[in-house]
Amino acid sequence: MNMEAVHKALGIFQYNQRAFAEKLGYHESALSLVINGKRGLSPALAIKMEVATDFAVLREELLPEIFDRSWSERNPIRKAS
Repeated sequence: MNMEAVHKALGIFQYNQRAFAEKLGYHESALSLVINGKRGLSPALAIKMEVATDFAVLREELLPEIFDRSWSERNPIRKAS
C-alpha cells in the first residue's frame, strides 16, 4: 500500500475523513485505520478511492503491488477524463 497515495486521496477531500468515508460508503473509523496504516487497503477499497477521487488517484498508485499501470492505459473511462 502506498501511504502517500492514500493521503493524496484524502487531501482531495481537504483531509475530511468523514466526507471521504461517506463518499466511499465506508465507516469513518475503518477508514481511519487504513489512513493511519493500522489496516491494509483492500483492492476493492482502492477501486472505490479511485472512483471517489474522479481518477485523480489511481488504483495502481494506491496498490502498486496488485495493480499495474497498464490498467489505466486500457481503461476507456480514464482516457476520457
